[in-house]
Amino acid sequence: MSTVALPAASPAALNARLVANETVKELQLAWRRRAMLATFVVMSGITFLGIRLLIGGGHIVTPLLAATLPALLAYTIAQTAAQQGSGGIAEEINSGTLAQSQLTPASPQRQVLGRLAALAVEGLAAAIPLGLAFTLGYGVRYHLSPDALMPAALTVADGLGYALLIIALTVRVTSIGAITHVFGMVIQFFAGVLVPVEVFPHAIQIAARFLPTTLGVQALNTTLAGHGLSATWADGTLPWLIVHAGASLALGWVIFVRNIRRARREGGL
Repeated sequence: MSTVALPAASPAALNARLVANETVKELQLAWRRRAMLATFVVMSGITFLGIRLLIGGGHIVTPLLAATLPALLAYTIAQTAAQQGSGGIAEEINSGTLAQSQLTPASPQRQVLGRLAALAVEGLAAAIPLGLAFTLGYGVRYHLSPDALMPAALTVADGLGYALLIIALTVRVTSIGAITHVFGMVIQFFAGVLVPVEVFPHAIQIAARFLPTTLGVQALNTTLAGHGLSATWADGTLPWLIVHAGASLALGWVIFVRNIRRARREGGL
């Protein structure tokens, strides 16, 4: 009896399949908690609208709305990814399934890549309805062009770097829920969601640029105003955004790997 040997999958194809499987699993879990996500979107929209009415004396100031809406969308992506990512891995730790997942062929690094991909989809699913509701509802006009794609992608990457850092801390810190909410409030206030960063004193503007999404929002506002990528590069926003997004992802990755190894060694999973 003869046997047919199937061609072995290449390491790259195997890694891609493992990451894709993890992404699909996380998206299925995200669909189960869709009511929580919808609640977060509605509450974010109501809070944003209430602050706009408060600042405008009961009226919506369209230029102010246009200047702060990109910050709201960036904050929604970053905070959704951070909360859902942290909550998901904390639930796995408490139930013991995170320890079981270490027995699979997928390494923790591949698993977190799949988790981040799913969180990016979940964050965009939360931000897009908010963006459409405010732009169509209040007639906000932007100069849409391909130049906005690069700042938008880097802003999402920056938000995912922040979420990865929160996920990494969840493995080690028990009170991560309170920390995540405090970080979220800081980003909401200082990264341009409530008022543009430009209205703050110069020292606070500099400090705010170290926060997630701030540089991305500034670059987005520049391109959406019709000035193009060259303007974001000339004022230094785009280069620093690239550095900030890369540093956020690298820092979150290093801390995640370190904390996972330590937890496995000490039996903390």
